[in-house]
Amino acid sequence: MPNPADAIATAIRAAFETYPKEGDPDWRSPSWIMPDECAHLTKTILQELEAQGFEIVMKQAGART
Repeated sequence: MPNPADAIATAIRAAFETYPKEGDPDWRSPSWIMPDECAHLTKTILQELEAQGFEIVMKQAGART
């Protein structure tokens, strides 16, 4: 079963990698967020979702939304 934290971390990294860097004088690489920072954001998001009563569940194959 896929890990929801991995999906969230992937989304965070993708958002930082595709965000325009022209306005940021400190960027030195294509990755704006370090792995440990990404992990911290992911953990914080998951904790807040849980605190608000949300639950991440995997859809069954072929299920429609």
